[in-house]
Amino acid sequence: MTANTTTAALDAIIAGQIRELEQLPGANRLEPASQATLYAMACAMLQAGQWQQASAYLSFLLLYAPTHPDYLRTKAQCALRADNPIQATQLLSLALYVQPESCAIALALAEALIEADAPQAARVLLQQLQRLAKLPADLTEHTRAGLMLQALASHAAA
Repeated sequence: MTANTTTAALDAIIAGQIRELEQLPGANRLEPASQATLYAMACAMLQAGQWQQASAYLSFLLLYAPTHPDYLRTKAQCALRADNPIQATQLLSLALYVQPESCAIALALAEALIEADAPQAARVLLQQLQRLAKLPADLTEHTRAGLMLQALASHAAA
């Protein structure tokens, strides 16, 4: 068997497996445009104060994209509205793992840690954020991190 014959045989096997996978029910996924529409609806619901409905939409979207940082961050906002800072912290930790360069996610995680009564972990994260937020686009997060650190220091001193 030559290298070309082996390559052709492997290509045929792979193509057959792909065809079989496409026949599975999971292959009938939502199109990206439909996911974007559902996400926009969830965001609108959250802004309108309907966080329970938004949370349900986001749970559905996370079935399709379990590590999508925007879905995780918005679901964490729902968890905070539901007075569940532990769940928010878990969701935001995953989002930050997936997108470690995001100062916005890091700041949201710090806020969730404060809500979860973990000010020391929040302080460490905020200090790291201030050191790493060097781009002009990160200026807002850098400034908010500084203000939150001041608030944590004032609260600790009181």
